[in-house]
Amino acid sequence: MLRFLRHIPPFLPTLIVLVAICYLSLDADPFPDKDSWFTFPGSDKVVHIIMYGGLTATFCFDYYRRVAAPCKLWLLIVALVGIVMELLQAHMGIGRTGDFVDVIANSLGALIGIVVGNRLFTRLFIKVES
Repeated sequence: MLRFLRHIPPFLPTLIVLVAICYLSLDADPFPDKDSWFTFPGSDKVVHIIMYGGLTATFCFDYYRRVAAPCKLWLLIVALVGIVMELLQAHMGIGRTGDFVDVIANSLGALIGIVVGNRLFTRLFIKVES
């Protein structure tokens, strides 16, 4: 049933999500009218959790399509990507600021993504191979 997923080039979905996160993190103003989207306090932290959770879950999807073994190292890699993005925001002079709380939100998102991704995709792809 899910054999068509194996025809997607390896790690292409992860690369697409990573490029989107880089754009959203490093563009001076990726959404000029974003104030109308999220108006509650801390909403940007929710966006960070969603982005990095999505990145990690997408990696789990790509990984488990190929290998049926847990990959916990990705959690560390995604957390490091989040730290690098915040450092770049702080030092590139693009009108963005790095924030330690964003690093925590990125890491929390990565943790949530790996838990969800491991549970969902190991069951999905191990069931396909059985």
